[in-house]
Amino acid sequence: MNQIDPVQLMLDVIKENSPNSAWVGSPLESFRSVANTNRGDIGEEFVARYLKFLELDVVKAPSRNREWDVEILGQKLEVKTASQDSSGYFQFNHIRLDRKYGYLLCLAVRPSELLFGLWSKGEVAEGIAGTLVRMAEGQSITFKLTKNPVQLEPVQNLANALRKRLG
Repeated sequence: MNQIDPVQLMLDVIKENSPNSAWVGSPLESFRSVANTNRGDIGEEFVARYLKFLELDVVKAPSRNREWDVEILGQKLEVKTASQDSSGYFQFNHIRLDRKYGYLLCLAVRPSELLFGLWSKGEVAEGIAGTLVRMAEGQSITFKLTKNPVQLEPVQNLANALRKRLG
């Protein structure tokens, strides 16, 4: 009777039915294995540490229940973090317009690059940042914003963009 390792067989079938991913072997591959809720925490912490390193005044919200995530140069910002999907776009989820923040900062994680977008809350509400789509049919509280990487900037420009917009 033939022997077969069922786990190895399953791994073979998974590999055969999984599209090639740009994430495999990339510098930021580990970000894809993080749960979605933790991705937001990672994004907020990255923004705070990165900007502090670049000598910007940054204060993180004292708790997750605040209506904003970070305060930069005296302005309250909501930070949303997303990884690049298989089509090459980013889905920034759970954007709320009923919260008290002045700017939306979207941090986009690619396999070996970080990008960002920065818009005032008014620009988000008016569709200047892009089209907001309801997260669930029939509700109008949380939205998602889809961005093409060409619509975003390299994270190396973030400090200057913040100084220009907020300073």
